[in-house]
Amino acid sequence: MAISRRHFVAAGGALPFAAATATGLLAPSEARAAKPQILESDHVMGLPGAPITIIEYASLTCGHCGNFHNLTFGGLKKNYIDTGKVKFVYRHFPLDRYAFIAAILAECAGEQGNFFQMIDVIFERQGTWTREKDPALALIELGKENGVPLESFVHCLTNQELVDAIASESLIGSSQFGVDSTPTIFIQGEKYERNRDFETMDSYLKTLA
Repeated sequence: MAISRRHFVAAGGALPFAAATATGLLAPSEARAAKPQILESDHVMGLPGAPITIIEYASLTCGHCGNFHNLTFGGLKKNYIDTGKVKFVYRHFPLDRYAFIAAILAECAGEQGNFFQMIDVIFERQGTWTREKDPALALIELGKENGVPLESFVHCLTNQELVDAIASESLIGSSQFGVDSTPTIFIQGEKYERNRDFETMDSYLKTLA
């Protein structure tokens, strides 16, 4: 059967429940004082032996997350990740339906080894696709432009195992690590509460070297 945009939108209509289950219905008050560790399922950028670990929980429609990735992350990558000082972990914490769909797009690109490239594109174009009349259709075009054809996107969107994995990642972040907003950043297992501009993070990371 040929896949149309209508099929994509219809399939996407089932996602708000999953997103709500992962985020809005959780009670951060239940969070324990646990420290997140790198998991086999994580998307990790950087050398495995890098001494510092940064874990970010982010929503792809979150403006603060977009600012972090567009204004700060480049400096972190150049000065810390690429130099072997930091390994960076990105985890999903979608705050709405379209953030959930965008997370699926990133995972779909990840099947071709392009997860972080798609994350970069989604954040770089956040100010455009999130303001479209139908952001889901805008994500279709964004995927097609970056190597994820519509048929592959729909297959990922209707992959219940993938949907459940994203929801579970959010649920664990909220229930075990107290994540209740985005971006939430952990450095060496501790929640980072300072400013997220590069200069402040750079100063902090230097104290860990």
